[in-house]
Amino acid sequence: MTFGRDLYGPDHDVFRATVRTFLAKEVTPHHARWEETGVVDREAWRAAGRRGLLGMGVAEEYGGGGTDDFRHSAV
Repeated sequence: MTFGRDLYGPDHDVFRATVRTFLAKEVTPHHARWEETGVVDREAWRAAGRRGLLGMGVAEEYGGGGTDDFRHSAV
């Protein structure tokens, strides 16, 4: 069995682009400091939440993404 890019759909590509942008802006510039201190700033987690990157499997009524599609976690 071979898995390729056809495993993902257009919504996953949009999600992937969102994750890449988030990482470049909110994570990469701070990564060295976080490694040094051993702590990721709380604001980084809040920013990830605001962008819809956390809790994909949590029901929308509770503030999550409302999907059980594991491919978002794989992205």
